[in-house]
Amino acid sequence: MTGPRHALVAGATGLIGSRVAHHLATSGWTVVGLCRRAPTGASFPFVEVDLASASACRSRLVGLDAVTHLFYCARFDHPEGAFESTEINGEMLTNLLDALAVQAPQLAHVNLVHGTKYYGHHLGPVPSPLTEDSPRGAGGTYYFAQEDLVRARSRTARWRFSIARPHTFLDAGSDEPRSFALLLAVYATIMRELGLPFDFPGTQRSYAARTVFTSLPLLARAVTWMATDPRCANQAYNVVNGDAPAWAELWPRFARYFDLPLGQPRPFDLATFMATKKPLWQSIVHRSGLIPAQLDELVLWPYGNYVVRAEWDIVSAMTKARRDGFAESVDTAAAFESVFDRLRAQSIVP
Repeated sequence: MTGPRHALVAGATGLIGSRVAHHLATSGWTVVGLCRRAPTGASFPFVEVDLASASACRSRLVGLDAVTHLFYCARFDHPEGAFESTEINGEMLTNLLDALAVQAPQLAHVNLVHGTKYYGHHLGPVPSPLTEDSPRGAGGTYYFAQEDLVRARSRTARWRFSIARPHTFLDAGSDEPRSFALLLAVYATIMRELGLPFDFPGTQRSYAARTVFTSLPLLARAVTWMATDPRCANQAYNVVNGDAPAWAELWPRFARYFDLPLGQPRPFDLATFMATKKPLWQSIVHRSGLIPAQLDELVLWPYGNYVVRAEWDIVSAMTKARRDGFAESVDTAAAFESVFDRLRAQSIVP
């Protein structure tokens, strides 16, 4: 499309939504964010709305007639490891699309940010590399219901859709306990304080497994491309850095970065191990002048267990995105180190 681009970002205070919204706002887009509680001092306006309430969407989502693109980065809150409700997540998107059908007559594109759980890799080994034509995984996820919804509605709507499927995120923010780079930096700091080697908290098989990551700046640029390139209409795309390192390749590099002796694969529960380290972390924070934070609030240790648990390769192909015009890639090891640098610069870790 030509002319001004007005983005509505659902979930704009979350990890993904905030990065997408910031990228769009600094790229010349007009941006409005949707969230349950608006932040203070934001650089673009927010509308407070509970997407799970159809009546709230009808009453709150008014005056959006200039919106041309919806970036849907929201999901219903859930504890780590708990089932993500298909019903509620489906209703949230339904309620929003129903409201926009009335309030946003210029809507031209809907982008959904999902993930590679679409392929079922979290349940067991899957054929590798994963392509966008790989079958849906067993077990179900709300991704399926949302994809079916936008496919069905796009047949009669004026808008087209696209779907992003990233994997484990790389981000320099300290506002997301599921940041694996932040978790690694805190873990390394604790191990150094204890005088212990940098053990890999997984099995020998998971240590040898290959995996992929998604740098969030890369994801923000990718979803912008999807929403504006006609080739992406009604398509889904894997969005990962482009390489697929084994933990056995990354772990020695991380050990060198944190000046720790390299350990070995030693499966243990991170949450259990860290449960007694809260006073130690407070001592590190005080001595090093770090931003005050509680250890069990700063990072989500069960998420770390999940990331290193898989004893099989999880590799997504970027062939389709390359074919259709998105050629960017990121060196994963270098991206991790860049995030570590920024965490140190922000006084999150010493």
